[in-house]
Amino acid sequence: MNELKNLARVHDEDLAGRASGAGARALLSSITAEEPAPVVPVTSRGNRTRRLVVGAVAVAGLAAAAVIGPTVLGERGPATSYANSAIDIRLEGDYYVATIKDPLADFTKFTEGFKAVGLNVRLETAPSSPGQVGEITHVNSGPGVVVDNPNDDRRIGTGTSPAGCRLGEPGCAMTVMVRRGYDSHGVVKLGRAAQPGEKYQNMRPATSEGEMLEGFSADEKTVGEVLAEARRRGLKAVYQVITPAPDNNGWRVEADKQSVEVGDDWIVWEAQSEEAGVLRLLVTKDRLPKNPVYGGPKPAIIRD
Repeated sequence: MNELKNLARVHDEDLAGRASGAGARALLSSITAEEPAPVVPVTSRGNRTRRLVVGAVAVAGLAAAAVIGPTVLGERGPATSYANSAIDIRLEGDYYVATIKDPLADFTKFTEGFKAVGLNVRLETAPSSPGQVGEITHVNSGPGVVVDNPNDDRRIGTGTSPAGCRLGEPGCAMTVMVRRGYDSHGVVKLGRAAQPGEKYQNMRPATSEGEMLEGFSADEKTVGEVLAEARRRGLKAVYQVITPAPDNNGWRVEADKQSVEVGDDWIVWEAQSEEAGVLRLLVTKDRLPKNPVYGGPKPAIIRD
């Protein structure tokens, strides 16, 4: 009998573009009288997003910064930099570089920052498996344009500040870069470290680099074979019974099928990261002519 059968089944106050009022002018005068702090260079990863390890503790010093609103205001138009408790945005060359000071902040704080510098970008952070922490897990960079790897689009990308640091180290933060003049509506999801007991919101295979089953090929093995490896690594598993399309090019989930008992002879078509220490196995009772998750062999770009 399956030892894990009793486990749960998967189932905008526009900021004024200028300072106004005596108090605001005094604050602006005070700010601009100070010698500006040095800008720490930030870099992009070019054609690939950077894999990061992030948490609120890692950016605690940054998160303590005061909410000061626009820090540099032009006579006309939006600010060229902005800071609040969650995000710090500066125009550096061809890109607005947004430093994420509090990855757990409400997404409206991020949107507020981008709006202050004239960008229509909605940024959300989502709990992600270790292999996608600090990566953009999804971006819609304009009407009809959906890019899974945003750096290929060369309008929105990621990096770190200081450049080359590892998130998890004191003073290291993840960044999002948006090209100057970007005039589309962007929606970006950025992976952050999950809190204890928090389920991941990305769909990364658990067999990928940095994940719980790294180095193991789970697709097309039996449930029993995958469970044996899971136990060896101290992992648990939950099941998602999938219903393949008639031609096996795709699949769906039917709620009424999730309560069936999954046997060790069932077939695993993909193993995903559910939460820390827990795998989600996509399974069918019968072996199929081809993998319905990928409509054939698992693509080499995401192979184990």
